[in-house]
Amino acid sequence: MPSVSIKQSWPLLLLFLAIVLGIGSVVGLIAAPGDYVGQLNVPPFVMPEAISGALWIALSIAFAVAGWRNWIIDSNSTEMRLWLAVLILSWWFSPAFFIVRSPLLALVVIAAIFVLMVWFSMRAWPRDRVSFWLFAPSALYIGYVTAMPAAIVAMN
Repeated sequence: MPSVSIKQSWPLLLLFLAIVLGIGSVVGLIAAPGDYVGQLNVPPFVMPEAISGALWIALSIAFAVAGWRNWIIDSNSTEMRLWLAVLILSWWFSPAFFIVRSPLLALVVIAAIFVLMVWFSMRAWPRDRVSFWLFAPSALYIGYVTAMPAAIVAMN
């Protein structure tokens, strides 16, 4: 298993954190839920915003560190490309749901993210277990998040 040290490239780690948290925050502000959610029938398992926000920050940090580790190991790897695809697609979920107001489109986006996360996890396990474990909670959370638009589509 490769050795990755923060001493090697802490500025790059800060860049990964800034990109993931910074762009994610901007997307979240631009595509805030607003009153649209109140117009929908929602399942009872929707997480309160305060918990969801704190969890998003923690998972985003772990996600950024997993990306940084994969970049250090091999920036041209399939794992890195999968990580980037997840990152880019994740910026489209909230706009699809809250700006376009299409729970079905949001479901398609989040389902694609989930598939890519599982693929990343399967490839990361033999290569870098630390990245796998950093990524695994995000994949589980996305599995949960996928159920929300699926239920909203079914209920509305």
